[in-house]
Amino acid sequence: MAEVEPASPKRPAWRSARVLLYVLAIAFFAIVLWRSRFWDSGDALESVGAEYFLAIPLLSLVFAPPLAVRGRTLLAALGHRVPALSLAPLAYFGNTVGFMTPAASGEALRPSLLRRTFGVPIAQGIGAVLFERLFSFYFVGLSCLLALSWTNEAPGWVGPVALPLLLISTLVPSAAAAAAPGIGRVLPVERLARVLPHGLRENLEESAETLRKLWLSGLVVAVFIILSAFMFLVMAVQFWLIPDALGQNLSLQEAYVVLTVSTIAGFLSGLPLGLGATDAVMLSLLRAYGVDATEAGQIVILNRVLINLPAGLFGLVAYLIAIRQKPAETASPQASRLATVSAGERE
Repeated sequence: MAEVEPASPKRPAWRSARVLLYVLAIAFFAIVLWRSRFWDSGDALESVGAEYFLAIPLLSLVFAPPLAVRGRTLLAALGHRVPALSLAPLAYFGNTVGFMTPAASGEALRPSLLRRTFGVPIAQGIGAVLFERLFSFYFVGLSCLLALSWTNEAPGWVGPVALPLLLISTLVPSAAAAAAPGIGRVLPVERLARVLPHGLRENLEESAETLRKLWLSGLVVAVFIILSAFMFLVMAVQFWLIPDALGQNLSLQEAYVVLTVSTIAGFLSGLPLGLGATDAVMLSLLRAYGVDATEAGQIVILNRVLINLPAGLFGLVAYLIAIRQKPAETASPQASRLATVSAGERE
């Protein structure tokens, strides 16, 4: 009796979409290059010493370890044991794409990559990504106010008062999460949710519960605050080195205010890399802090070439590594079961 060759298994849907992921990588690379306008930076780069030219871009790599540890802590709170080293490419990509795509829309890829590589359910992945973006955005705003209170523009008593207020303010989202069930009973949330399709309603509920669980985890909040504060300090130093390279007398606090306010303006503009919004706000704030117009323009150009461009290229490399990762054997048992069921459904 002749042997019958087994039917070849269907290719997973994720693999069939890999071409699209590479197309997105090429588009991201093009946006980063175009937005940096490195071809117009010759005069500005001539004013920068070799030590600054090397140190400023390389500081972008310092973010990789804290981002990986922060992401691992979030997933561990959700029951997924993932090594920080395995998570590093995806975490770095998420941080990069968060400020380089319109309103952080590039983060939409991360939940599917978390599911594919680590077996994290999509709804949980969405909740975890939302937690990171919302907390980061909230915390960067608070830290900007703190830095502003420590500049020469604020009275001397404001600085010491601002720090404890900042620490207290970081707990406001957790308090809101704790009060959410009570608020849900008062408002007609359940009644409104019933009009949604069953599957969508379940996913939204799981994402919301994930978000609430992370806000209520003291360990997650503490780790997030400590590591984020460290990264914000590195960001401030990295940007401050640019005016320092040009001989401008800008304090570290002032540099951080300029960077964060212009970044927030670019994010709210909903445009890739903030397009003109980030540059315009940065230029205006530098002028307000007494930087000469010509030097302020050079700082804006150098920020694009020495910070945004290398960070974008590092993020692109991280993205390419992330989409080529195989499912980790260290994923949690629950995640492994979900991945197995999902794979069985696709066969």
